Amino acid sequence: MKIASMLGILLLAGTIIYVEWQRSEEKKVRMITTGVSAISAVIGTILLFDPQLPGPGVIIKLLFGGIDKVMK
Repeated sequence: MKIASMLGILLLAGTIIYVEWQRSEEKKVRMITTGVSAISAVIGTILLFDPQLPGPGVIIKLLFGGIDKVMK
């Protein structure tokens, strides 16, 4: 079952990358979209096999939590 979920994640990420690559004319936008989609697919796959790991939201809060306190 996990293999099917992993293939679904990769298929979805691949579709997003393909469609954005075709619609975008700027190389910079293509690279950013590809990078974000690839990183998201990797994180999703890792969390699929080890759900006890902290998710991306926890990591972002850890990195930028101090900025939130300063801005208030």
